Amino acid sequence: MTAVNKSTNLIITGVGGQGNVLAASLLASVALEAGYEVTVGDVYGLSQRGGSVASHVRWTRGDPLPPLVPVHSLDVLLGLEPLEALRVLTQFGNSDTVALVNVASIMPIGVQAGRLAYPDLSNLQEELRKLTKALRLVDAKAIAQELGSPQVQNMVMLGALFGSGFIGLRFDLLKKVTRSMIPERHLDINLLACQRGQDLMESNIGPG
Repeated sequence: MTAVNKSTNLIITGVGGQGNVLAASLLASVALEAGYEVTVGDVYGLSQRGGSVASHVRWTRGDPLPPLVPVHSLDVLLGLEPLEALRVLTQFGNSDTVALVNVASIMPIGVQAGRLAYPDLSNLQEELRKLTKALRLVDAKAIAQELGSPQVQNMVMLGALFGSGFIGLRFDLLKKVTRSMIPERHLDINLLACQRGQDLMESNIGPG
């Protein structure tokens, strides 16, 4: 578990449309509620929808940190898409980095156009293991589809992050900020998705 008194460098990565920025905003709000100084920086690829998105979330008990995680200084990675997770780990990871990664892949535009090939998923997961101190894999797509809302994969992953032991932030604060930031008509399904992700990690079931 990341120690609660040290600075924490975390990146949430995925592709546009996965709810990356919302997850980062919720996480940052939890850290603020817990009394930390928090900075957030979002980095976008060539296109907002379907392109790479990496949200840097940093919290500390000291003076506010710059918004972007320094190269090879990543503590925790939350990967909403496995290939994007690998991209981030090669640049920001180190021997102590821990990661929680969604196994559901999204084909980049180059793959969809037939110009590129998407890596074999088993090989991709093996590379992720090589680049992390600890790796947990989650089939967030399957859970979200079971809940009847594929759009809440990001919330499943966020809940799983809190249940993983990788960060020292309280799950009840996540529920609190979710209630304050998510519109009422979408609140129940988002809270349920968070709970399912948290329960999955705490029960130590699921792939990885």
